[in-house]
Amino acid sequence: MQIEQRPPRMGWQWIKDGFVLLRKQPIPLLTLTFLYLLMLTVPSVFPGIGGFLPLLLTPLLAVGLMTAMLAAEQDRLPLPRLLFQGLRVDEAKAWKPLLILGGLNLVATLAALMLASLIDDGTLMRLITGQLERDDPGLETIDLMIAAGVFLLLYTPIQMALWFAPLFVAWHRIAPVKAMFFSLVAVWRNRGAFLVYGLCWLAIAVALSMAIQIIARTLDPGPLMLSLVLSPLSLIMLAALYASSWITYRDTVRASQLQVPAI
Repeated sequence: MQIEQRPPRMGWQWIKDGFVLLRKQPIPLLTLTFLYLLMLTVPSVFPGIGGFLPLLLTPLLAVGLMTAMLAAEQDRLPLPRLLFQGLRVDEAKAWKPLLILGGLNLVATLAALMLASLIDDGTLMRLITGQLERDDPGLETIDLMIAAGVFLLLYTPIQMALWFAPLFVAWHRIAPVKAMFFSLVAVWRNRGAFLVYGLCWLAIAVALSMAIQIIARTLDPGPLMLSLVLSPLSLIMLAALYASSWITYRDTVRASQLQVPAI
């Protein structure tokens, strides 16, 4: 396996290629994105630990979603069953290390949250886990903003280590910890491109948010009509984001042999 080093301008190209990929098969990819989000959301109904179960399951489901993106790129129909490829890849042996990877994700994220929560007496933790009331006085303190900044600082290397790790585990048969290390190295080597990639997605999100606020204030469409517009738009943006994340792997990782399952 060889990690290619891409120039910073590739960050914007990855986003454009993500939209191009989505345009090839929009309905199947939007459907798969919806199912992927649904499968991550359902565990949150369980009290207590339910809010953290998605962190455990994300690597397993991400392999299926990226397999679907590969299928779409190859002009094959990305069927919903592809979301479960993480259970079948590598002769059904990869799901265990993928769950271990999810466990590492869970532990690392909780550790970052707990360290950040030392600043604001746990307000950020309660906010993320849905245990915070709207009138909680902690929402109005500067400590919450500082804690959020610290969490972002701590979580960034975790996200870098997990960006390619699920595919490294499933397709390259690399152990979870080593896969996280290789992912961290791959993202760091392309930090300029990933910085542009992240900033461009942030700019897109801010621009859309501002446009929606302007439209809402100008036309006053009402909450129902606004929801009917926002829900599909959010789904499209997320599907394009996931498609572009596949492009980052395709353009960054080179390998002579991949253990990709039959699609």
